[in-house]
Amino acid sequence: MAVNVDRTLRLPDAEYFPEPQAKSGIAIHHTVCDRARTTLALWERDHTPGGGRKRVATAFVIERDGTIYQAFDPACWAWQFGLSWRDDQRIPFEKRFIGIEITSEGGLLEQDGRLYAYEQLDAVGRLVDDLCTRFAIPRVYPEQLYVYYGDALASFQGVIGHAMVRSDKSDPAPDPRLWQTLRDVAGVKPVPVSPSALATAVATPLTPLQVGGLFLDNTRRLDRMHVAAGSLVKTLLMELERRDVYLELDTPAPGSHTIGYSVAEGDSGEVARPAQALGFKTVTDRLLEVRGA
Repeated sequence: MAVNVDRTLRLPDAEYFPEPQAKSGIAIHHTVCDRARTTLALWERDHTPGGGRKRVATAFVIERDGTIYQAFDPACWAWQFGLSWRDDQRIPFEKRFIGIEITSEGGLLEQDGRLYAYEQLDAVGRLVDDLCTRFAIPRVYPEQLYVYYGDALASFQGVIGHAMVRSDKSDPAPDPRLWQTLRDVAGVKPVPVSPSALATAVATPLTPLQVGGLFLDNTRRLDRMHVAAGSLVKTLLMELERRDVYLELDTPAPGSHTIGYSVAEGDSGEVARPAQALGFKTVTDRLLEVRGA
C-alpha cells in the first residue's frame, strides 16, 4: 500500500552513506526524544572527538501523530545497530537493513478523541508493508519477540527489533500491539530462529515491562482457545512463572485445545512436569495439548 512520506527533514548527504545497497531486512527502533525533529537534529550534531561525522541514523523516523519522515533514501545506509561483531559480519548486516525509528515509547496522547500512538503504529505497519514490497523483503520476524538472538540473526532476512541483536537495548518497546499491527497491516508472520550459544549465554532477564507485555500477548492468544483449555494453559503459565520460566504462546485456531509455544526465558526442561501434573494430554518442546481435543 502506498504511504505518504515527508522529506522536509532529510539529512545532509554527509550524514549517511549514499551508495545504494541490496536490502533484505527492516529494523525497528524507538527514540528517547519527544519529537522526530529533535532526533534528526541530534544526529546532525553528533560528531566524533575529531569533529568527523558519525553517520548514525535510520532511513525513517515516525512522529507520534503518524507522520513518516524520510531522513535519507532507504536504498542507502547509515550505522544503526552499534554491534560489536566482527567487521565481516556487522558491516554487511548494517548495509542490508532499513532502519525505522518510532518517536518515543511513552503512553498514549489523546487529542480531540484521537489516540496518536495508534496512528503511529498504523504508520509503522503501512511503511513496513511498502518497504517489503519495494525491496522484496521477506514478511517474517523471529517468533520469540523478547529474546536476544545476537549473531544468530547475522543472515536473517525479514523484520527484527533492535534488542534482538543488542543485549543492552530495549527497543522497540515490548508492546505486543506493535507486532500485532505488523501482522495485521503488513502481513508479516513469525518464524522460528534458534538463539546462538553466545546469545543464550549473555541474554539478560526480561524486565517487568517485558513480562507485562508478554502476559498481555499470551492472554490475547488464550482467548481464542476453548474456554476450559485456555484456562488450564493460563494456570500452567502462572505455575511456570513461580519457577522463573516464561512462555511465549503461538496463535491457536479458534476453539482449539492445542497451542504452540516457545520459551522466552528460563529452563525449557521445567515445562513438562507441571504440565503433566495439571493433566495435559501432550507436552513437547513446541506444543501443549489439553485433553478433549
